[in-house]
Amino acid sequence: MKRTSTTYLWILVTGLTSLVVALVTAMLKMSIGASGAEATLSAGAAFAAAFGLGLGILGALGRKV
Repeated sequence: MKRTSTTYLWILVTGLTSLVVALVTAMLKMSIGASGAEATLSAGAAFAAAFGLGLGILGALGRKV
């Protein structure tokens, strides 16, 4: 995959989207009465999953068949 300035912007968009997913996850966990530690762990897992999925999609789209 050739790295261009748009590639870095898409990675930034993926990271920010993953951050939003993590924040929503933490807010939902806290709203059901989970502890702060449990909400943080769930948010971290949601961030990692969303970021990994996003990077995987970017990699698949960037390949030339």
